[in-house]
Amino acid sequence: MYQLWFYLIHKSVKFLMGSTSVGKTFETIIVGAGPGGLMAGRYLKDALILEQKEEIGKPIQCAEGLSKRFLDRYEIKPDPNWISAIVDNTQIVLPNKKVINFFAKGELYIIDRTNFEKFLAGQCRAQIQLKNRVIDIERENEIWKIKTEKGEIFKSKYLIGADGPLSIVRRKVFKKEIRILPCIEYLVKLEKELNTSEIKVYFDKEKLPSGYAWIFPKSNHSANIGLGIVGKGNLNLIFKDFLENTVKKEFGNYELLENKSGPVPWEGALIKMVKDNALLVGDAAGLVNPISGGRIGNAMISGETAAKSILSGDINSYELKIKSLPDFSDNLFLAQRILYSLDNQTFNEIGEVLERVGGNILKFKNPEVISAFLTKPNLRKNIPKFLKLYSIYKKYKPSMTSSNF
Repeated sequence: MYQLWFYLIHKSVKFLMGSTSVGKTFETIIVGAGPGGLMAGRYLKDALILEQKEEIGKPIQCAEGLSKRFLDRYEIKPDPNWISAIVDNTQIVLPNKKVINFFAKGELYIIDRTNFEKFLAGQCRAQIQLKNRVIDIERENEIWKIKTEKGEIFKSKYLIGADGPLSIVRRKVFKKEIRILPCIEYLVKLEKELNTSEIKVYFDKEKLPSGYAWIFPKSNHSANIGLGIVGKGNLNLIFKDFLENTVKKEFGNYELLENKSGPVPWEGALIKMVKDNALLVGDAAGLVNPISGGRIGNAMISGETAAKSILSGDINSYELKIKSLPDFSDNLFLAQRILYSLDNQTFNEIGEVLERVGGNILKFKNPEVISAFLTKPNLRKNIPKFLKLYSIYKKYKPSMTSSNF
């Protein structure tokens, strides 16, 4: 009888306390198995990646563009298993519908992000646990205690937040919210055939304030089509208008196949990324290209840099290292502010001038181009802005053109 009562009391106490169990202690816990977390896990052996998704790479919330230079950095050879298209040309469509072409043969890939992330996962030295969402984070005696929805508690010396724009690591540890760019995107089936070697980017300050729309080919008859804007407006209605009055006119009837919408960090400057042995990478740190909104390559670089800072025992250098890299320069935020301060008339006049030099911005200082600028009223009054933009472009061209999306 005594044993029965003891058993019942023990079970009752366990029920009241929940089924919390203390898991293994790791040197590093990484929250999030996106490109940033997986790249950190590529270098860290005594590490655990906790991911709430059921499958690596799904759901996709991304236009899936990735610059070749990021693959070159890690000596990753393009694989047909995760390459959907190879881009030779970026078409900038201006408000007056004129097109400026920026040719860069084979410098940008449209990837299958799900398969690409699975490829990165296959290179991980860290352990990966899927379907294990982090719900709380505490620090006790210089050790991080990470609680998951399964009631498990994992401990670690270091913590990496690689858990996206709504990062629990950033909110719990850094007490910081970041500005979000609302985006809507679908994988769309198109009636007419696409040129899979080019992407289209649409600027229109009246319809798309502080943002742009895009068409990225995934196959001959499908593309990731979307838009993002900062400001007021019904995103669904704006997207519907873009599909009906732009996409349909060029590519015929369309069918929405898969919703890939998701938030994109859109900060005006880099935030604090290191605190008490915790580091933020990728979207969690707002490390998005300020010009393109690109994220994949930036996440990979920050994940690598965070991991190497831990391995060297000098994590306080992580933030300095990130800010010293061209892809994270404050000058890119300045270029963003300049670009999005221009109105439609100015964009159209830029197009007329660039048309004369085949879209080559580096010919900006040619006498012919300067003369053309001076004949345009909107360009003439913005000469100081363009000189600054030109100097930034010349120095950070790869980060402003062949970037990831």
